[in-house]
Amino acid sequence: MSESKTSTRRDFLKWASTGTLAAAAAPAVLSGRTAYAMRPISPSDKIGIGLIGAGIIGFEDTQTALKVPGVELVAVADCYDGRLQRSKEVFGSHVVTTKAYQEVLEREDVDAVILAVPDHWHQRMAIDALKAGKA
Repeated sequence: MSESKTSTRRDFLKWASTGTLAAAAAPAVLSGRTAYAMRPISPSDKIGIGLIGAGIIGFEDTQTALKVPGVELVAVADCYDGRLQRSKEVFGSHVVTTKAYQEVLEREDVDAVILAVPDHWHQRMAIDALKAGKA
């Protein structure tokens, strides 16, 4: 009669740390991601975002958000002309730019906003965004 060994959590963690688990899961993760990225995006699945604060972090966060299928940058607000100009250069001339963040919140084509502003502005702008329905 053969002895069966009871697996422990420690045995599982040793097995998982060898990379076997990642190799086994990779095809499922990659195929799901590929299938999602390749499916057509309907107009109702599109999300218009507004960027408030077009500095380094704002640009990085926006570039990350735009990697998601169906996400489009609609408007950018910043108090510096150079950042507004750079936003059009990087994201396209179709992007509306303004110095008044309230104008971004008033736009009907903006569904959500990225707030990349100094700490002392976060509270006021976040409250205004939530009141405008731009969670």
